[in-house]
Amino acid sequence: MKYGFSDGMFVIDADDAHANLIGMEVKQIGSKSPKKIMKDMIGFISQDNKMGAKWLGPFFMRFRGMLESYGLPANSSDVTIKFEDKNGSTLVEKVAFVPVPSLSGIPKMVSPKNSPVDKIPLYLSDVQTNFYFKELPEHKAIYFQFNQVRNSENESLLEFSKRLESQLAEKKPKLLIVDVRNNNGGNGDLTPPLINVIKNFGKNQQGKIVVIMSRNTFSAAQIFISKINKETDAIFAGESSSSKPNFVGEENMVVLPYSGAMGSISNRYHENIPNDKRQFIKPTIKIELSSKDFFNNQDPVLKAILNRINN
Repeated sequence: MKYGFSDGMFVIDADDAHANLIGMEVKQIGSKSPKKIMKDMIGFISQDNKMGAKWLGPFFMRFRGMLESYGLPANSSDVTIKFEDKNGSTLVEKVAFVPVPSLSGIPKMVSPKNSPVDKIPLYLSDVQTNFYFKELPEHKAIYFQFNQVRNSENESLLEFSKRLESQLAEKKPKLLIVDVRNNNGGNGDLTPPLINVIKNFGKNQQGKIVVIMSRNTFSAAQIFISKINKETDAIFAGESSSSKPNFVGEENMVVLPYSGAMGSISNRYHENIPNDKRQFIKPTIKIELSSKDFFNNQDPVLKAILNRINN
């Protein structure tokens, strides 16, 4: 699994057979550089804006069909990749293609492999949980991580919204941090109660609201942040979102009859902010993650927010 950081594309996860590659920069895939392939992704894949290509590009690099368009022989069993370690040493290795596992959307970011539990930053500590919040008493803040716009197995989003509301009323924090960096969507119709809780916190408790977003903030998560942008004075931090405030969405799966190729057709226009023509919501506090931050288990976005708000 690869990720495009501010300082290049690096391997962030791998199976045991290729665990030695984790942390290495990817310098060349087949005959092309990752930079060249990522630039071409804008014309290859469906996206709402350039951040979408940045998000999806590394994932699509894994597919043999994509690399065949750059001259890889058809049906090759592997591809030659050139890596560079932190000391500048080069490694050229043949990496085998493997069957694509069953996936529900693009895989979420993971923490560095074998990181001690107490060293994993908050934003990567529990990305598979749909939603949770945590008090940061030393900063008089509540950190709310929103990873999927879906009810959880044991709690609906409505029930969670009420619980968050109670916590905000009881603790009276000065700051509410809403982290949607790992949220690629779900059911946007579930968001109104949560939006009302956040809106009322800003209005009635006069608390500050900061929303952390990224290239992985998409679909129903975009609906959520668009309405927060419209209805509150929230500050946005991190990267630009990978969708527009107003966009065409929904998934309607289709299978082509001859090739068997699968696809999805969007058929619903979501106008969350009337007449808004922006390509994405831009962050006021703009920070792109570096490989150094990631592999050292640092979260520069949260750090910058807490420094800015507290000062």
